[in-house]
Amino acid sequence: MAIGIDFGTSNSAIAVIGGKAGAGKPKKAKVASFAAVEAETTARTAPTVLFFPSYQPETHFGHDAVRTYLFNGLEGRFIQSMKTFLPSKTFQGTQIRGQQLEIEDLVAMYLRRLIAAAEASLGTKIAEDVVLGRPARFSLDAEADALAEARLLRGAERAGLPKPRLLIEPVAAALAYEADLKRDETVLVADLGGGTSDFTVMRVGPSHRDLPDRRESVLASRGIPVAGDKFDAEIVRAALLPILGLGSSYVAFTDSAPVPHWIFHELLAWNHVSFLKSKKTLEFLKLVAKTSNAKPAIQRLLRVVEEDQGYLLFRAVERAKRELTTGTHARIEDPEHGLAVEADISRETFERVTAPLLEQIWSTAIDCLAAAGIGAEGVDAVFMTGGTSLLPAVRARFVDKFGSRKIKGGDTFTSVVEGLARSRA
Repeated sequence: MAIGIDFGTSNSAIAVIGGKAGAGKPKKAKVASFAAVEAETTARTAPTVLFFPSYQPETHFGHDAVRTYLFNGLEGRFIQSMKTFLPSKTFQGTQIRGQQLEIEDLVAMYLRRLIAAAEASLGTKIAEDVVLGRPARFSLDAEADALAEARLLRGAERAGLPKPRLLIEPVAAALAYEADLKRDETVLVADLGGGTSDFTVMRVGPSHRDLPDRRESVLASRGIPVAGDKFDAEIVRAALLPILGLGSSYVAFTDSAPVPHWIFHELLAWNHVSFLKSKKTLEFLKLVAKTSNAKPAIQRLLRVVEEDQGYLLFRAVERAKRELTTGTHARIEDPEHGLAVEADISRETFERVTAPLLEQIWSTAIDCLAAAGIGAEGVDAVFMTGGTSLLPAVRARFVDKFGSRKIKGGDTFTSVVEGLARSRA
């Protein structure tokens, strides 16, 4: 039994491959299903989130964590994007229900629940011998990258997986792409997720598939910690900060003063919004509201902070971003759960404000090609996966360089986990 675990920034998945395939045929991968928002529906990925309600001792994970958080009052600790914090030397852990938890403990808590749910779905015991994905680079800083890998491994060990083998996620995606190939190719994999954008140039196909060591098949890998989360932040900056009071002023003693910029900076990441809920900051914001020259905006800001609406806000932003993959305009809103803000954004604005991020991603792709020693003409296919790969401006850049005929895709959200399992099959 070959087992792959994709511990993602936004979503995670588990796949297994077992049994024997016919001669010359690749084995089939089976991806676990998880209970989704409604009890009668399932999904092939689980949100990488934990929820610790303040009113009960249980800990909720995945779709159940989101459902419990949204429909039972938003009261408690909602933990998301753990993977993003792995390379951060300053983030050691947090206190939950009076207990100090290291980031490795949070990773372990999530993985244990993910594994238990996958075992129930697959009817298979998740053994110790698994392949765990990691980005090409957690961080551009080598020391921080090493720290993130060590933390991920310690979290896996605490979850009962003492010796997982790590595989770079775009290499795993290449193995998933390779499964159905009838001829050899050189593929550029673009794995564009929530936290990182990773690239690999790799030789794949029938003559490579059964090699015992695939390291020689990999011509180059590169990555950058710029992806969907940072695109979301630019939507917040462009569409929401102005209606939350950015650029406004208040009366400090007898003089007019600008509302400090650092407050709005915290709104660019959903999990930083709760940092504004300190007694000192709330008292300051209430003082600002009394003398603000933009009172409705500051009142909205106060609601977002007091009601801890960071997750709701970015959930609405994510929905709007998805709408912009097919439409020219999107609405950022969530009236059902009382989100304090609503705004419109156009695809034109979105692509303009995220253009610098796209340039960073594109430069990393070109660097990967250069490291592999080939140009666009030497690439037979470009396999694009991950949610950020669906953005029209992102895809257009690759089409312009390689031509639409070379652009390939599989399952956007499970290609990596299937490849992780396939690397052991």
